[in-house]
Amino acid sequence: MTKLILAAILSSALYVFSFSPWSHFHPTLALLQWFAFLPLLIALNKQEYTRKQTFIAGFIVSLGITVGGFYWIIYATQQYGGLPFIAALGVFAAFCIIAQLQVPIYLLIRKNALKHFSTWKWIAASGLIYSGIESFYPKLFLDTAGHAFADSIYFSQIADIGGVFFITTMVVTFAESLAYAITNKNAHKKLFITPIMLIVLSLSYGILRVRQITPQLEAQKQNPALIVGVVQANIGDYLKIAAEKGMSNASDQVISEYLKYSSLAIEQSIKSNTATPDAIVWPETAYSSLFGNPQRYDEQRMEERLREFSRNFAGTMIFGGYDQDSHAYDYNALFFLSSKDASTTQRPPVYHKNILLMFGETLPFAEQFPSIKSWFPTMGFFGRGPGPEVYPVTNKNGNVFKMAPSICYEGLFPYFSFEGSQKGADALLNVTNDSWFGPDGEPYLHFALTRFRTIETRLPMIRSTNTGFSALIDPLGRITTITRLFEPSAMTATVYPRLPLKSPYMTVAALLGGQWFERLSQLCVLILGVVLYRKRRLN
Repeated sequence: MTKLILAAILSSALYVFSFSPWSHFHPTLALLQWFAFLPLLIALNKQEYTRKQTFIAGFIVSLGITVGGFYWIIYATQQYGGLPFIAALGVFAAFCIIAQLQVPIYLLIRKNALKHFSTWKWIAASGLIYSGIESFYPKLFLDTAGHAFADSIYFSQIADIGGVFFITTMVVTFAESLAYAITNKNAHKKLFITPIMLIVLSLSYGILRVRQITPQLEAQKQNPALIVGVVQANIGDYLKIAAEKGMSNASDQVISEYLKYSSLAIEQSIKSNTATPDAIVWPETAYSSLFGNPQRYDEQRMEERLREFSRNFAGTMIFGGYDQDSHAYDYNALFFLSSKDASTTQRPPVYHKNILLMFGETLPFAEQFPSIKSWFPTMGFFGRGPGPEVYPVTNKNGNVFKMAPSICYEGLFPYFSFEGSQKGADALLNVTNDSWFGPDGEPYLHFALTRFRTIETRLPMIRSTNTGFSALIDPLGRITTITRLFEPSAMTATVYPRLPLKSPYMTVAALLGGQWFERLSQLCVLILGVVLYRKRRLN
């Protein structure tokens, strides 16, 4: 059992170090993910273990992944939920127990399946089974093994076949086949062909796609462009809360910072002899009040300053803020304020966030038991918008570009970006505020998870955050421009019309829906469960 525990600890360490932030600074570390499950599988292949021992080994891996990758939740629950340290530690301990249970669940199913199927039959299905379990398991952040390759330009490209869970499928199949080749008593060189071919095919496909798409990206530069200024004002949590509570000095300071760096984005364009921006993007909830419905003098003053800037700017101001419907229900919103709308009292187009972060923007049973809300005074409770939409933004020459917005958490969901692409989007637009999560871990992980939407859809992404990372990501998932964490800055991004191509993932998704690969892998788990149940009954 000791050897199995050590193997589980090693597997969890390989898994954690293959992810951002480690792979963000050292991209080659992403390759560790190919071998992350290998020590555990080798140990399980070499000796027969009980179901309890197998579960414990898998739980150690899940615990290591959670502790090593999500330690920042302690800080976040203190900042966002207002909990004391001891309570935050308790929340994190509970999270560690349940967050990554797909690993022990997979190992138990694996142990049972190998009693009824040949090893090679299991290997052929293993990746799909693991992906099916993980995609079905209710994970808060939707992370999976494939996300480790965000900074690996070639291996990340296979996400355009079936999304990021397709990469996970390849990783698990590789580990299972290599573990079998290493531990088989009658080892033959031919057994190593399968894992080698999986690596070679994945790498070859990535190289092919990069070579196919790169010339198209260069040719795009001859087309009309949309110049976008992206603002990262780096507003601290306490100042942001003070502004939202109506403290006039705080409100003035927040809006002044955003207008200051918006002006800087314009000045930078002039100095670099490029066209001035056609649009300027502020991050999630940058505007700390209800836009278009000021309740106090400080809110009215904020709105007047923003409208005046927008009129003089003669472009579109895209900014996160708050909105309220006729029933006084609040929404986390994104406004598209053109200079024309700024000159009138007309309500600008507005997007309402649809996918709310559990325990951050909503709580289970909060509507049925409103008193729960009083337990978390710093937490927002929002309504849900109708879902993915596209919004037109016009450049100075009258060319229209369609933007598919997502707010923070929504950027983690592949189907959400797929819907935007289906509606003709030229670019994905993600606005985020990660300041609550601290300087370590979460900003890197959130950025890595979000980047895969560009590969799956082959659309660029403009990302504006309060504290970083703000970036322009191209359709190959490459970072074109990026800011530093916790540094106020402004940058310029250039967007071109969408590429005349669709990824295989998008082609199939148009027929079967945006989560087709996850549903396929879940179906495989269901079929396996039925088969194993029938075999057990027959025995």
